[in-house]
Parts: sequence; C-alpha cells; structure tokens
Amino acid sequence: MEHKKAFDFLLKKSISMDFKELATHIKKVGPLKIKTSNMKFVHHLVKIIVGQQLSVKSAAAIWKRTEKILNESNYKKPNDSLNKKFKSAGLSRQKIEYLNGIIFNQELIDMKKKDLIKMDYNQYYDFLIKLKGIGPWSIEMSRIFYVGDPDIFSILDLGLKNAHLKIFDLKTYNQSFYEKFSPFRSYMCLFLWRILEDENVTI
Repeated sequence: MEHKKAFDFLLKKSISMDFKELATHIKKVGPLKIKTSNMKFVHHLVKIIVGQQLSVKSAAAIWKRTEKILNESNYKKPNDSLNKKFKSAGLSRQKIEYLNGIIFNQELIDMKKKDLIKMDYNQYYDFLIKLKGIGPWSIEMSRIFYVGDPDIFSILDLGLKNAHLKIFDLKTYNQSFYEKFSPFRSYMCLFLWRILEDENVTI
C-alpha cells in the first residue's frame, strides 16, 4: 500500500537526517492516506476557488451553499440570475467571475479523471494555469487531492510554512529542503498539516 510505504520512507528519512521532532511526530501520527475527491472536476476546481483566502470553516460553509446552486443549475451560459445566487452564497464578484470561467468551460466539463491522471505534472500545470482564478497553489492542491499525486510539495501553502516553522527555521523552508523526501512529498504535506492539528485537510 502506497501510504504505508510513504510512512516508512518518511520516518526512516527523518531519522537518518536526525530530524528527531519530525520523526517523533510522524511515528505518533502513523500512516496517512491521501483522500482524493470523487466529485466532478469542474466542481472540484470551484471548491478550490471558493476556499481561497478563507478559513477552513468559512470555506466549508460557502462551498456547501455553492455546491447546492451548482447541482440545481441548468444554465448554459453566464447570467445575472446565477450570479445573484452565487453572491447570496457569499462569493465575491471576482470569485463569481472565476466560477463562470470554469463551470461553462466545455473542455473542463468533458475532462475525465483518468485523462488527468495520465498527464505528467507539467502537462497538468499548463492545462490549468490558463484558467482565471487557478494559480500554482490551486494546481498543487488539485494535483494532490484530485489526481492523488504522491510527490507534490506546495511551498506556497501558508499552513505548510507555519507547520515547518514549529520544528525548523525559516531559512530552511524551500523546495530543496523537501526534495529529500521525494517521491512522497504529498504525504509529507499531510504530516505537516497534522502538526497544526488540522485533521480534515482535503480539497
């Protein structure tokens, strides 16, 4: 099982590098699985945008209302009625613009998960970065929690940075520091988020 291999690898690597606090944390938490989303890809991307720059609690509340609108909507193109519903759900004007660019994008609507899994990281990145509202962080979260890529470290994630600072110093917070944990850097993200006691990290 991949998650058990990841646990063993990260624990041994932490011990070998004398990262005692990290090793103790990983051992205490035990193996963690990447929980991938089963929702439509379009809805998955919308959920990421909804959660940008919001607390976990606020994002969850707004997403619940937004998802209901998406499931009940039969609109074929952007319109004022739909925009008003999104606004009432708590979305900003800018996020509504981003959502319209995604939910009416036929290429995204037609995209199957198996096709996304076949893409390497660069192909996946190039496919999504052209979308308004989707930046590097969003792509990395999607790559972990939709595709299930085991080897992504999102250096832009504030939670990962805060977790890192609890056991290491700021000057070591960079991609090269975490390259040593490849090919299981996504699992390292899970362990770091758990330092912040956020057990429900999923996108």
